[in-house]
Amino acid sequence: MDIVKLVKKARKGNDEAFEQLIGTVREKLYRTAYSYVRNEQDALDIYQDTIYKAYTSLKTLKKPESFSSWITKMLVFKSIDFIRKDARYFTTDDEDIFTKIISSEDIESIAISMDLSEAFKFLDSKYKTVILLRYYHDLSIKEIASILNYPEGTVKSHLNRAKKELRPILKEGYMHE
Repeated sequence: MDIVKLVKKARKGNDEAFEQLIGTVREKLYRTAYSYVRNEQDALDIYQDTIYKAYTSLKTLKKPESFSSWITKMLVFKSIDFIRKDARYFTTDDEDIFTKIISSEDIESIAISMDLSEAFKFLDSKYKTVILLRYYHDLSIKEIASILNYPEGTVKSHLNRAKKELRPILKEGYMHE
């Protein structure tokens, strides 16, 4: 069913429509939260808080077609708030987020994902956020700028800097312009 129709139904109190909406973003939301906090339980807490907030504030969504970006923005900020409030410094260590993101059965793809995971550990968190939103959530520069409240030029700059940081770490051929 169309996202816009589901949003309209959910706004009218149709819980099944809301559940269908969440079903379209469930996996990406959890993985994004996990990429920030690196802990399954904390990621689930952030994910559930985000779902609740989305449920209670769905009427504030101005553009129903932007549901995915809207809820992702909530999740990113909840993740960042969690990190700040928890007073722990989270880095991108130990877990293979890209091994989970790239779920191809192809051995070559698995090797690539392992390289990406290793490289991802070295990225600054602001670059990690932009990379996740761009390449994992497939959001446009404009959507990322809106989510992060950055000018589009800043998003482009962060993407370019992230690519430059990743390039020497990754084997030749994985990063294409």
